[in-house]
Amino acid sequence: MIDANEFTARAEALRPQFKEKLGVKSHDLRQAFMRAGRSLPRKLRADGALLSRTERVVGNPHIARQLDAAPVWEAFERVSAFLRGVDVGYRRRGRLLDIAATVAFNLIVIFTAFVLWLWWRGYV
Repeated sequence: MIDANEFTARAEALRPQFKEKLGVKSHDLRQAFMRAGRSLPRKLRADGALLSRTERVVGNPHIARQLDAAPVWEAFERVSAFLRGVDVGYRRRGRLLDIAATVAFNLIVIFTAFVLWLWWRGYV
């Protein structure tokens, strides 16, 4: 059996980690996992689906009694361990380097096209 209060407390503790580490704002776990999307590994997305389903039904005491608590708590542990391991600075540097590489590539393509155009028109 899953205690609704304990589940809610763990879910409320997990949501600020999503915001801090992945920049995901949400009202509930389902929304947090949906917005995190591919920034989570595939197995954690499966854990997110389990936690989202559990969050939906945990308010009903008859259904909550039928749920097995062990996989739910393990899913919470795996997700929180992943979020603790996320380095925000590394992700930010990677994003900036991706943008810089895209700009540099576009400049090289434009410069090459300009030189080819000059050659084709006979200016070079």
